[in-house]
Amino acid sequence: MPDDKQSPPPAARGFGEGYEYVALALAVPVAMLLFGGAGWLVDGWLHTRPLFAIAGGFVGAFAGTMRIYYRVTGADRGGQGRTEADKGGRGRTGRTE
Repeated sequence: MPDDKQSPPPAARGFGEGYEYVALALAVPVAMLLFGGAGWLVDGWLHTRPLFAIAGGFVGAFAGTMRIYYRVTGADRGGQGRTEADKGGRGRTGRTE
């Protein structure tokens, strides 16, 4: 009798990981646009163009970089990093717990 809980084929797991990497690649530019746009709105309100837009862009770049750093190092999970369970794999033993 085959297992009802079969893991997806390796190609399907690869697509899931690929989307995760695309999201990480977009973290910095999206954060820069959001914070820079917020700074641009504040500049329009205070008539200080381009002071807050530039500052917002730098803050966004820093925030996006820190998001990548925390995701890669696993600091958001108490320093555990990425495990095989996070990736959807079976680990070294070849069995799931």
